Amino acid sequence: MSKYIHMKYIPNIISGLRILFIPVFAMNMISHNYEFALYIFILMGLSDFLDGAFARYFKCVTLFGAYLDAIADKVMINVAFLILCNIDILPYYILLLAILRDLIICIGIMVKIKIKGHKKMNPIFLSKINTFMQIFLVLSCMLFLNNDISIKYIEDIMNVVILTTIASVLEYIYNYRKDILIKNIKLTSAYESANTYISKKC
Repeated sequence: MSKYIHMKYIPNIISGLRILFIPVFAMNMISHNYEFALYIFILMGLSDFLDGAFARYFKCVTLFGAYLDAIADKVMINVAFLILCNIDILPYYILLLAILRDLIICIGIMVKIKIKGHKKMNPIFLSKINTFMQIFLVLSCMLFLNNDISIKYIEDIMNVVILTTIASVLEYIYNYRKDILIKNIKLTSAYESANTYISKKC
């Protein structure tokens, strides 16, 4: 039992370490130490897979862990995008698209909390693909900076990131609108039931 209690903290520790590695990655990028920055980013990318895998294996998925993992992903990706935009590897609209998507997700979560009264995170499949492609795009840029791949591959991956970003945003908006519609239908039904009950009493 005690072993399980210790094990259940591993996913959160991994996510926390990923956040701590972000400034190390950023400092090495700013210092043009691209090779070491590449190794750091690979380590952070692997940690994104490992924390989820550990959480599912030990059956210790928690609300805090889900939010911590999401925050670590978004900070890691957006910091990497910002630096890559500043050194003219990526266009700034990639960063703006990523930030816009994150803002829409945050607003959607707040709306869902208000409507449904729970804070559970349910990332859609397209969102997972988009996050994977964003990480893959950063990794490809890092390989380019280390003279390992051509710039044309980055352009192809960037197009996929744009498509998956827009598609995931549209699906999130659709889901949020559906939740609001269901809420309104329930409120209307409850109002009509109350009116019917009052009419019968009268």
